[in-house]
Amino acid sequence: MTRPKITLSSNSLLSKGGGRNIHAHPDDPNIVIKLHKPLRHKPLQWLRTLLRPKRRRFGSLLNSFVEIDAVAEMVARTGEVPGFVSQFLGFIATSDGPGAMFEAIRGADGKLAPTLANHARNNPVEPLIEAAIDQLWDDIISFRAVISDPALRNVVVTGNPADGYHLTLVDGLGERTAIPIQSWSKRAHAAQCKIARNAMKREYKTQAQRP
Repeated sequence: MTRPKITLSSNSLLSKGGGRNIHAHPDDPNIVIKLHKPLRHKPLQWLRTLLRPKRRRFGSLLNSFVEIDAVAEMVARTGEVPGFVSQFLGFIATSDGPGAMFEAIRGADGKLAPTLANHARNNPVEPLIEAAIDQLWDDIISFRAVISDPALRNVVVTGNPADGYHLTLVDGLGERTAIPIQSWSKRAHAAQCKIARNAMKREYKTQAQRP
């Protein structure tokens, strides 16, 4: 049976990333669709591919597979579904090829939640955001999640100054190195999280508006 395809267009495009373009689902506002770009070829790519069998197995879907695998591992380890990452909702056939569906994180106004980078650029430094950053990294450590790209653009902000903020990771989850040191070593993971937490706080303060 051939699955019907939904039609995507430039009007549904929300953002462009290095490995995926993000579209709004035309029929469900609670879903975004990530369309995968071909993997980039690097020097000695044949050797890199030989050492990374998952790259051979999943090809351009590798980025989504890494995220899905990371969430599944956290659920298996803890028996809980992590609340600090957007959830994978399945694959869908589109006019531009197969897409991976993920939870759309929206604010109280119904709009897609802003990234932490955009929130910082539009507001002064807020202690409640810094507290939310700490909570995010506390959750990451608790679930032993490995974050490959802890950039402010990969985190979205919900909540408000009165009730507090919540940060959700929408990209950059999962270990993408040939030797998964952070997955093997709790000490290495904790050390890297400490570095990344402090770096995120510094970057937030750098990008935030001056009072």
